[in-house]
Amino acid sequence: MKGKLVSIIIPTYNGEKFIEKTLCAVIEQDYEDLEIILVNDGSTDNTLRISEEILKKSGRVFMIINHEKNRGVSSARNDGFNASHGEYVCFCDSDDWPQKNFVSELYKEIEDKKADLVFCGFEYFNPKGNDYKTGMLLEKSLGTPEDYLCEWSKNKLELWSIWNYIFNKDLLNKIKFPEDLNRNEDIEFIFKAIALSSRMSSVNKILFTYVDHEIHQSLIFTSDRPHHKDFVQEKTAGLRAARCIIRNIKNKRIKNYALKEFIADRILTQCKLTARAGDREYYDRIIKTLRHKKIREVMLCSTAKFFLWRPDWFFKCLMLIYAPGLYYRRYSSRKKK
Repeated sequence: MKGKLVSIIIPTYNGEKFIEKTLCAVIEQDYEDLEIILVNDGSTDNTLRISEEILKKSGRVFMIINHEKNRGVSSARNDGFNASHGEYVCFCDSDDWPQKNFVSELYKEIEDKKADLVFCGFEYFNPKGNDYKTGMLLEKSLGTPEDYLCEWSKNKLELWSIWNYIFNKDLLNKIKFPEDLNRNEDIEFIFKAIALSSRMSSVNKILFTYVDHEIHQSLIFTSDRPHHKDFVQEKTAGLRAARCIIRNIKNKRIKNYALKEFIADRILTQCKLTARAGDREYYDRIIKTLRHKKIREVMLCSTAKFFLWRPDWFFKCLMLIYAPGLYYRRYSSRKKK
């Protein structure tokens, strides 16, 4: 299939175990006018050598950007985007793989609908269990970004990824990946893109495989617990995403849900699970995040909006902020034996 140039950006860091399969899946796309941009983000293994060998033999238009030092996935994606020539842009991580018709299906939809961004269905692959799980999939495409955000607010749709989308480059000129964050940068980026777009659509087919290398457990049950600064970064990304939705979307349900989903609900749940796990050290780290004025304000504001519907939620928030020790004792006493 021929059409306008589509740039597909692949950031990679020490991906020698996975990069060959990913690159082959991209090279084998049935869409002809494709530009492959690989950003080697300071890899210390054989990623660069393997990538060069595969791309030189591919017959595809390609570019390799080489960072001497690791600068993070956001920086890699931004550099790849800045160097791209396509009218449309896709992002692919170096350990995932698109189906053969991924680009052609998304391209056809974004052209037909004159949309700013289009996404498709996807599946999770767990290499440890060698099994697949299908992500949420709509039966039909909708139309406006607000329509899709409404489905998201009803918990009927996952919108948080960036790798199962095609974007109009003009839209992405308005935003960048946040290079000051190393957690949840995708969430901030995609919800800003949705909130700033005029028209959105979807292809209701599974066209992308996301490889999940993590065991599906909460971080609080592992020894590799994030520092409280990482937790602040995660909430900062959510706060920025929520603010962009509030400023650009008129629907009150969506605005309220954005505050709930990104800020208050997640902090309350994380603290509850940490207390039940009996992990006081990590609990205290989370509580440190509440010293940040903006996070406290958003938590109180968002829970106050739900006072008539869920007064218990509001009082739990007050307890967590002003009596964190009491909140911990309440839920640690319910720890499962």
